[in-house]
Amino acid sequence: MLTRLALYTALGLVLSAVGATLDTWQFWSVVGLFWASEHLTRQELWDQITEEVARMRADNNNKDTP
Repeated sequence: MLTRLALYTALGLVLSAVGATLDTWQFWSVVGLFWASEHLTRQELWDQITEEVARMRADNNNKDTP
């Protein structure tokens, strides 16, 4: 959580340094891309965990059958 807070703070500082304020489309475009990247990362992690759990269940079922 602290890392995410630091990243968003750095993003805000960079956008402020280049002159993109809350009322510009550039600001919201960059924030939207940053949010989309984070969302996709979470989705990929969820998919990876789901696949790993399914693989572990399949391995466990194969060990139980003689």
